Amino acid sequence: MPGSPLPRTINFGANVGTQTVLINICGETTPETPETLNLALSGATNANLGTQTTAVLNINDTASQFLSVIPHQPIDMTLGSAATPYSSDIVVAGAPNIIGGMRVTLYDIWHDNPDNIDVLLVGPQGQKYILMADVGGPFAVGLGAPVTLTFSDIAPVALDDSATLATGHFRPTSCETPVLNFFGPAPVGPYVEPGCAFVRPPSKTLFGTPPTGFGMTNPNGTWKLFVRDDNGSLRPVEAAQTVVGSISGGWGLEFLAPTAADVSIGGRVLTDTGRGIRGAFVTVTGNSLVSPINVTTGVNGRYTVPGLTAGETYVVTVRSRRFFFDQPSRVITLNDNVTDADFIGSSGTSREQ
Repeated sequence: MPGSPLPRTINFGANVGTQTVLINICGETTPETPETLNLALSGATNANLGTQTTAVLNINDTASQFLSVIPHQPIDMTLGSAATPYSSDIVVAGAPNIIGGMRVTLYDIWHDNPDNIDVLLVGPQGQKYILMADVGGPFAVGLGAPVTLTFSDIAPVALDDSATLATGHFRPTSCETPVLNFFGPAPVGPYVEPGCAFVRPPSKTLFGTPPTGFGMTNPNGTWKLFVRDDNGSLRPVEAAQTVVGSISGGWGLEFLAPTAADVSIGGRVLTDTGRGIRGAFVTVTGNSLVSPINVTTGVNGRYTVPGLTAGETYVVTVRSRRFFFDQPSRVITLNDNVTDADFIGSSGTSREQ
């Protein structure tokens, strides 16, 4: 139960003063605040404990649902150049087919001058989004004390333009505009830039607005992360340069399905002269339904089928005793409520369906 001690026996060999203890952390896709785990040494036999017998383990909630193709592969940066590798890729498969929310984590970042770091995220549909650019000022983050940055639209703060980077959960931040074109094979701009302010319009968020945002699109496919050190005079990667920084633990992605479970399909059933057909039968089928849903059109030929699930695909079929439909069925993938699933019947026929 929570808060209960979990004792574990640790065996030290003769003249051994350190020992590694593995602690399993269960992954999940629910964003959480950082958590702590209290550690204590006690009950030593045939040995004496030192002066420090307790410690606190900090658990940082990160996006680890999907990790870079080569897990933990460093993304090394050299002055004024594209990083290596360029790009670093994640192949997403088996994710929800609609993005309701997402997080991105860059693991173990160090850099002599973090203000030089520019990071471009490119989605499977070609969306081009700046995760971070020109933040952290000239305050070095050392190789021995790297930071891990997790980005999402619901983070409590944005990155600071002139303060040392620290591990945490942040909104994407870019403090200089426009962000200049990245080297190929990265796509050229303009890019979606989140800006430096905490509050930003929906069009500048990760979720975004179609067709530039990631929200309500299919995440399955290849995601690319292009990283560079901008240092003013940009040039292609040169192997002879000295590494001045790295995302040394690689990167990760996490996706949430839309939270709106109750969405609807609606529209009108009309004659080819625009008159509503009352009493037509509309049937909705789909893999998520236990049985088909049947409704009848009302005044002006209107119908609504509520209680459907965002992200699912449905087949909507219409039939009438008095009218014939050249296209009696439509396939609809629901991202949100649909109000214009209309059908046109041939006027004045007596053909049965």
